[in-house]
Amino acid sequence: MKKWVLVLIMAMLFVAAAGCSVGGGSNSGDKPIELIWIMGDPGKVPVDQAMVEEKLNEISVPAINVKVKTLYYTDEKTKLALSSGEAYDMVFTSEWFNNFAVQAQAGYFADITDKVKTLTPALYETMPEVVWEGAKVNGKIYAIPVKKDYAAELFWRFDKALFVDELKMEIKDTMDFFEIEPYLKAAKDAWKAGNPAAADAEYPLKLKKTGLPGIDSAFDMINRDALLGIPYSAIGTPDENKIVITYEHPDLTDRLYALHKWYNAGYINKDAATIEDFGKYSAVKNGQGFYGADAVWSGGDGFTQVISKYSGPYLSTASIRGAMNAISASSKNIDAALKLQELINTNQEYRDILRYGVPGVHWNKNEKGLAVKTQQGRDNYGPWPFAQGSYSLSTVEAAEGVDVDPNMWNVIFEGYKDLKATKSIGFAFDITNVSAQVAAVKVVADKYTSGLTTGTLDPATTLPKMMEELEAAGIRDIQKEAQRQYDEYIAGK
Repeated sequence: MKKWVLVLIMAMLFVAAAGCSVGGGSNSGDKPIELIWIMGDPGKVPVDQAMVEEKLNEISVPAINVKVKTLYYTDEKTKLALSSGEAYDMVFTSEWFNNFAVQAQAGYFADITDKVKTLTPALYETMPEVVWEGAKVNGKIYAIPVKKDYAAELFWRFDKALFVDELKMEIKDTMDFFEIEPYLKAAKDAWKAGNPAAADAEYPLKLKKTGLPGIDSAFDMINRDALLGIPYSAIGTPDENKIVITYEHPDLTDRLYALHKWYNAGYINKDAATIEDFGKYSAVKNGQGFYGADAVWSGGDGFTQVISKYSGPYLSTASIRGAMNAISASSKNIDAALKLQELINTNQEYRDILRYGVPGVHWNKNEKGLAVKTQQGRDNYGPWPFAQGSYSLSTVEAAEGVDVDPNMWNVIFEGYKDLKATKSIGFAFDITNVSAQVAAVKVVADKYTSGLTTGTLDPATTLPKMMEELEAAGIRDIQKEAQRQYDEYIAGK
């Protein structure tokens, strides 16, 4: 594993950031191939999507005779599209959206193991072997990882105007998960006192029904639907290869108890377990990110944020699979789709347009070479930038009030020298033998996880009841089968 990590770091540091063109331009007499790409729903379908696609086609048609049509689907709609046989060529997938391993094992994604090396060698060379290894299911490559923050890091995000400028509170570069409590109290007290800077901080930690993002970040998740993972805290101990049920392990349950305490204190909104969204502002937010993500979050949310890391960096199969794009096994244009993915991941001009929109309309570059969105860009074009292709290839985004480092990706990859990893890189749990139990467990989990991960439900009374129902649904059988497969995987390494 240490050897792999070193390979990962070296490759990231030395792969050129500047884009290169994909060869094989089109024959002027050929009609361009239109590829349908299902992307994750950013909450609002970009108003200027057609304008951006037209600009993208000006690059892709001459280069590879391909143009793209993007559809923005929710997780549920994406899964339905695949299961119903809807026509598409490419689709966003990950551990948390359009469940990658499950969908790959179901046969929806094309096997590109050989073609990614022979047809698109420039694409394959953008990432080290360990990343491709983590993308494999049963030894085969079924999707292209997005080159980004492979090693997961979780951050608390603070409203700078409130906490730093007004309350004069120090925000350290790193802190523990539980160290957020004094900040929540300070924001709530400022709201009670009528401080104008805290006018929107009645509930300093606003949550929606999906719960606190990254609540299970202390685990290398083996199967999220079955609530199974390996605690990073077990690395180097006799239990480092033991798969646990996360909802009965203190690395998660301690966080659930803290959330409930904060909920009772009035720091979390009372409707957290039922609402779909709370808007962009919360005095305290959190999320998976990286050095420099404060600029991305500040720009996206419309207020300046200061960040503090509380988890990671952890390298895992799940973090490698945090954002990927697969090609439909039923597509008639698998080769063309793979060539487009190569273009996206190696041509910086194309990647920048895909992320930010049309230059001069949706964004511009400032004197530091950073991307600055226009008002039209903020209003009319906002896809998930982490989902489209190499995040580290695209121009770094500027943010008002944040000193953005244009070379931030070099710093990020350098920081991965301190990462931790379990031995599970490349392991994929095949649920075939316990698929009925997994489905039953998910039904039970869906009853409780929203209430627990928003702090609404009391873990002291809820967790025992939940575990009793999970056991009746067969979670121990799933755990046993996962452990059996994992033991065989470790023995064969």
